[in-house]
Amino acid sequence: MGEKHASAHDLRRSFGERWAPRVMPQILMQLMRHESIETTLKFYVGRNAETTAEALWQAVSGNTSGNRAAKSSSANEETLPELDSSTGFAK
Repeated sequence: MGEKHASAHDLRRSFGERWAPRVMPQILMQLMRHESIETTLKFYVGRNAETTAEALWQAVSGNTSGNRAAKSSSANEETLPELDSSTGFAK
């Protein structure tokens, strides 16, 4: 069986896949020299949903309120200030 070699297109695709999560789609479009942003979005942006979902899960794990960090049991950590109910600002 013959050896397999990467083609120029394989290298190009790999480049796009590696840069897609690191730069904005418009920049990736320019790097890939696509004429249309639709091409970039179709083939490179949002292609790895599992990795994206895992990153999101890691970012919010333990935080079910959606807007505050999980409470810590450590007495050394700073707590959120108490809010004045009439103004909504910290007391």
